[in-house]
Amino acid sequence: MASVYDEKELRRFFVDKTEKPTMRVTGNEYKHLAEVLRARVGDKIILCPNDGRDYVYEAVAFDKSSVTLSYIDDYENDTEPRLNLSVFLSLLKGDKTEFAVQKLTELGVKKIFPFIGEYTVRNSEKSDRLRRAAHEASKQCGRAIIPEVFETIKFADVPHMLDGYDTVVFAYEGAYATGKRLGDVVRKNDKNIALIVGPEGGFSEAEVGIMTDNGYTSVTLGKRILRAETASVAGAAVIMQLAGEWE
Repeated sequence: MASVYDEKELRRFFVDKTEKPTMRVTGNEYKHLAEVLRARVGDKIILCPNDGRDYVYEAVAFDKSSVTLSYIDDYENDTEPRLNLSVFLSLLKGDKTEFAVQKLTELGVKKIFPFIGEYTVRNSEKSDRLRRAAHEASKQCGRAIIPEVFETIKFADVPHMLDGYDTVVFAYEGAYATGKRLGDVVRKNDKNIALIVGPEGGFSEAEVGIMTDNGYTSVTLGKRILRAETASVAGAAVIMQLAGEWE
């Protein structure tokens, strides 16, 4: 069933579960609703329990720590892509990893795996911070599912996590002369694709060798060398287009 509501006018909140005919919301989502947005009795909102559906509720009572909501309707959210796109990306300097997670969420990526490679400058990142970025971006762009953001892994572990993908896009800046293009490897009927993007310093020869030894061919993202955060976002966007998600 399609939505009969103007979702641009309804704020979106993620919860562990929904209940009928009424339910209470507490914690951070309550604070956002009551203290930041200053919602009032009669306001309608959308709750998302991460199951791909939108649940419309109306605020019927507020107290100091919770809001009571009354169920109105629910329907399938149509923003989720058919394609299951996972992105393996190196930790980046400053807030660039957070930026990439935010934009990848907006593009419809389902899973994000941060990793540390040989040339990775930053050797740690708070996973909660990245998950919060994905959470807020999902609310902003109208998704009903928050992408999974996993704990940071080592690059050497990546090849062993690629079973089950229809296509693996190993984006390597040194592949322009001899490597394949995205259009050569991404097919419209692919259901599961993995995109792998390195750090600011790129991949080492040893890391390229690891991928080659495991049967994965490098793919070029074009003539120009892209910044790492640009490469992950641009690569994901082009993959979505080639897979037929932007028709």
